[in-house]
Amino acid sequence: MRPLLRVLDVLSVLETLSVLVLLGNLVTVHADGITSALGPVHGALYLTVAVTALLGRDLQLRTRLSALVPVVGGVLTLRNVRREARR
Repeated sequence: MRPLLRVLDVLSVLETLSVLVLLGNLVTVHADGITSALGPVHGALYLTVAVTALLGRDLQLRTRLSALVPVVGGVLTLRNVRREARR
C-alpha cells in the first residue's frame, strides 16, 4: 500500500472510532469529561483526514469528496482507500 493510502487508512480508522465513542457517550451516560476530551481530538482527526485527502496526489475524486462528509466521512474514506489500494 502506498504511504498516502496507509496514512489515510489509519486516520480514517481513528476518526471513525472517535465518532463512535462520542455517539455512544451521547446515547448512554453523556459524560461531559468524555465529550470535552474527545471532541477536539475528533475535530482534529476529521480535519486531518479531509486535508490529507484533498491535498493527496493520485486519489480518486470519490475518495477526496467522501473525506468531507461529516459523521460518516471516516468510514467512506476508509472504504474508498482500501478500494484504491487494490487497484
